[in-house]
Formats: sequence, structure tokens, C-alpha cells
Amino acid sequence: MTLTAELLGETSPYIYNLVYDVDVRLLFIECLNDPSDEEPSLRIVFPEVISYAESNQPDALDDELMDDLVSMDWSNENQVTILTCKKEIILELTGKPFTEQIG
Repeated sequence: MTLTAELLGETSPYIYNLVYDVDVRLLFIECLNDPSDEEPSLRIVFPEVISYAESNQPDALDDELMDDLVSMDWSNENQVTILTCKKEIILELTGKPFTEQIG
């Protein structure tokens, strides 16, 4: 099972909010069930981040459009690569990613 399937489950890949908090070394991604929703239903948390790198996708669509998760998977033992329509994020972490239901 991929990390995407494990963490996203039945929730849609529509990203409501994606935040990296350097002070607490945590990245979270909040996803919507439907693009017309006004509140997210799932939060994916990547705790204990020790390294964070982000790059924009060269063929990214208009920034005004909603971003979608394309994939999340382990690149090696402590490294996760998160690919969205707009960016690629590479995390090295010591914690295990988990999800929280919202609302």
C-alpha cells in the first residue's frame, strides 16, 4: 500500500491548506471531500521534520486554481516525497505521518 492510499484513504486529493511550521518542525495538509466544500475533512500530519525542501512544478497551472495531491511516498527510510500539481516537497523526518479527522 502506498503512503498516499494509507493516509488519504477515501478522502479526495483536493488541498484546502498546506502549511510547514518551521518552529515546531511539522508539515500538515488539510484535504476537502469535494472542491465545493468550505471546510476540510482530513488533516495529514508529518511530525518531527528534520529537513524540508520545496520546489515548484515547472508546468504548474495557474496559482488561482486549487492544488491536488498527486502522490506521497517514502523515498527512503526517513524521507517522504510529496507531489502536488503545483509543487514537490521532500521531507526528512524522524516521526511517523498520521491523519486526524476534522469536524
